[in-house]
Amino acid sequence: MNIVLIHPFIQVRDTNIYLSEPLGLISLATYLQQVFGEEIQVSILDLYAMGAGIPKLKGEVYVKGIDDKHIIQEELKKLHPDLIGIGCCFSGYFTEALDVAQMAKEICPSVPIVMGGAHATLEARSILQETTYLDFIVCNEGEVTLEYLVRVLRGEISVKSVDGLCFRDTDNTVVMNPPRQFIENLDILPIPDRTFIDMEYYTRTNHKQFYFSRKKPIATIMTSRGCPYECVFCCSKTLWRRRWRPRSLDKVFEEIEMLVSNYGIREFCILDDQFILNKKRIYAFCDYFIDRNIDIAFSNIAGLSIWLADDDELLIKMRRAGFYKLTLPIESGNPEILRFIRKNIDLEQASRLVKKANQLGYWTGAFFIIGFPHETREQIMQTIAFAYNSQLDFAHFFVAQPYIGTELYDIYRKEDLLKKESMKGTFIFGAWHDTLELKADELNAIQINASRGWMLHKLLFYLHPKNFWNCFLSKFRTFADIRYSFRVLAMLTHRNLSTILKKKRSSRRSHL
Repeated sequence: MNIVLIHPFIQVRDTNIYLSEPLGLISLATYLQQVFGEEIQVSILDLYAMGAGIPKLKGEVYVKGIDDKHIIQEELKKLHPDLIGIGCCFSGYFTEALDVAQMAKEICPSVPIVMGGAHATLEARSILQETTYLDFIVCNEGEVTLEYLVRVLRGEISVKSVDGLCFRDTDNTVVMNPPRQFIENLDILPIPDRTFIDMEYYTRTNHKQFYFSRKKPIATIMTSRGCPYECVFCCSKTLWRRRWRPRSLDKVFEEIEMLVSNYGIREFCILDDQFILNKKRIYAFCDYFIDRNIDIAFSNIAGLSIWLADDDELLIKMRRAGFYKLTLPIESGNPEILRFIRKNIDLEQASRLVKKANQLGYWTGAFFIIGFPHETREQIMQTIAFAYNSQLDFAHFFVAQPYIGTELYDIYRKEDLLKKESMKGTFIFGAWHDTLELKADELNAIQINASRGWMLHKLLFYLHPKNFWNCFLSKFRTFADIRYSFRVLAMLTHRNLSTILKKKRSSRRSHL
């Protein structure tokens, strides 16, 4: 039995958007191979990696990856699939995943096609009602459900016995089986086998995805699944039901050492929603790498919750273990908005934590979100002022996005703020929905001004001797620290110049 898992191409509005290795698909492929051994053949058709290096302009968006129907269908014919699986984690790329499914069904009409991922999980019933070229949807955690779907196709069990599966019945009605219980012990899952993909491509490009990375090449890892918190803008609580499950550190260490040995990885981006939830575990994680003195770096893309990170011993250990950047999801500088989004953040504590982290030699950054449905201009400016008045090195300003599966989506729908269609190539920095207080264009102008002004603001900030001494000089403890600071300056300069040039080119085209 041949199983082909597809990583689709994407459409973006900014060519500086990249994807890291498709860890979810790799995990699925590795698990299936472990369970069935030589009885099946699993492969990943990575359409993104096959063509992302040469983006193609298509209308108002750029295509990254292979979107040519003829090429995709020829690749599928070579693989002779008996089951085709398509990943779709992000709502902004759902159209592309559907396009790939339709192309696959045209060339392989008798082959069942299954889709999985966050968006597919959240919209499973409506997707199957509105399409004819998808046959199954795997909801939530996919490994075991996909295993049992394979057993269904092998004639071993009934499709109605597979928890976590959504499908069409013989009368064409959509059936949603009961949800599957989550895997209690994540160590039953093997370490994701990167030989399923062109890992060389990702080792060349991952540093572009993680813009302010310190070392390269970079790989991504997950040490846990889920998050116990309930932010209104996040669908994690819907997908993972507010449960947090860690992998054993032995498995994590084995994976990291394998990636260092086999691929020369020097930095690891941890994809966990809540990496430091169990502090005893993180102390042990840090001690392992401190004792071995391995020349690698760590970062955590989701950031560290302030109430968990405000711990001197933890911060010192993490710095010694190779963590060099402390990113905090502060989200808002307005207490009323923080209550609305259910973020238990003390802004004074946040300011103290940033100051402390700077003294310990961390580069400090934070995420801020503006444009919630009832948020006023004054509240938004309070958030921007908080960022500018802080000692942060980086501030990332996003516009609130009503993603399917979040409470925020339900609020937008209730307030009649949703447009009929989402824009292709979802871009989290910009707005395309009005709020009750501001138009999308106004939000975009505020976000752009806040982001563009940051570099000049920090330059003037560091020119003050007191700020230079307290917030900047402490970062330079080794020659590698100095070298990294020059790289950061170069990256910031390049990003700002690129933005200005793109705006000028866009302005010229609009006048032609």
